[in-house]
Amino acid sequence: MSKTRRNPILFEYYPDLEADIPWISLNLLKSPVKRLMNLQDYLGINSLWIKQDDLISDIYGGNKPRKLEFILADAIKNGFNKVLTVGGIGSNHCVATAAFCNNLNLESYAILVYQPITLYVRNNLLLELHFKNHLIYTHTQRGMRFKVRWKLKKDKNIYYIGPGGSTPLGTLGFVNAALEMKDQINNGEMPEPDYLFVANGSMGTTAGLTLGIKIAKLKTIIYAIRVTAPNFGNFENTKYLASESRALLAKYDPSIPSLSFKHLIVDGNYYGEAYGKPTREGLEAIKLLKETESITLEPTYTGKTFAGLIDYVRTKKNKLKNKKILFWNTYNSNDFSDIISKMDYHNLPKELHWVFQKQI
Repeated sequence: MSKTRRNPILFEYYPDLEADIPWISLNLLKSPVKRLMNLQDYLGINSLWIKQDDLISDIYGGNKPRKLEFILADAIKNGFNKVLTVGGIGSNHCVATAAFCNNLNLESYAILVYQPITLYVRNNLLLELHFKNHLIYTHTQRGMRFKVRWKLKKDKNIYYIGPGGSTPLGTLGFVNAALEMKDQINNGEMPEPDYLFVANGSMGTTAGLTLGIKIAKLKTIIYAIRVTAPNFGNFENTKYLASESRALLAKYDPSIPSLSFKHLIVDGNYYGEAYGKPTREGLEAIKLLKETESITLEPTYTGKTFAGLIDYVRTKKNKLKNKKILFWNTYNSNDFSDIISKMDYHNLPKELHWVFQKQI
C-alpha cells in the first residue's frame, strides 16, 4: 500500500498556503484505485473503477479523515483541547472524529440526533463507546441546535465542528484528494474519469472534489448522489460550500482559479424515504458489489450512491459503454467486529439504550 503523506499536495500546487492553512498529518495513505473488472463485464461497460478511501487509514477509513487533517489542526493551533461535533446516531463522522481525537489526546463530544435504526447504527454507537466519545442525544434537529448552543455557552474551551466536518476548511481535504487523483492519473495508475460518482451527504466531499477537479484541470463530470434531505444536500448548498472553500484559499493565494459548476450534477433520485433508511435499490447494489468484487458498502451513503451508478449505467448504456467511470468509496471498511463484540451498550448514556432494545 502507499506511503503516508508528509504534506498536502495542495501545498505543492500553492506553496504560499502552507503558512496560513492549518494541517496536521493523521498518517493517511494515498487511497488506492482499482479496476472493477468483474462488475464492468457484468454491466456491459468497458472501464469501471473505484477509489478506495475505505483503505486510507487503519485507525478509521472513509472520507472523514481527509477533512479532519485540516479541522483538528485548526483546533490544536487555536489552543483547544476539546472538540464538539454533531451527527445522526449512526454517524461515521462522529466516530471518525472521536477516533482521531483519541489519537491526538483531544477530548471529543458529539450531539447525536435520531435516524432509522439498523445494525450499522448500533455498531457505530458501540465504536463511539470504544473511542471514549462523550455522547448527548436528542430526537430532533431543533433539539440538536439547542444543545449545541447550550454546550458551547457552557464550555468556552471547546472547538465546534459542523455536520460531517464539511466546513470550508474541512472541505480542503477533498480539494487535496482530487489532486491526489490527478497524480494517480499522471502516474498511469488509472485513466482520467469521464464520470465520477460520489455520495453527497454533508457536501464537503463533493464540494472539495468540484474545486479540486478545477484546479487539476480535469474534465471529469461529478455525479453527486444526494443521500441527505432535499433542503440540505442540494446543488445550491454544495455550490455555496465549494465557493466558500475557494474564497478561503484565494484569501492567501489569489491565483486560485475561479469556480465553474458545469461539471457538477446533484441527483436526489436515490435518497429514498429518509436519511439513513435503506432502499431496496441500495441494498441490491451493496449485494452486487460484494458478490462481484468482494467490496463492502453500507446502506446510508455508499449503497445509495452505487445504486445511482448502476441505474445510470443500465439506462444509458449506449452513452456510457466506452466511458471511464469512477466510484469514490467514502465508506470505512476497517474490521472492528472484535472491538464491537466486547462493547456493552449499557455503558452508553441511558437515553441511547433504546437503540439496542428496539426491534430492527
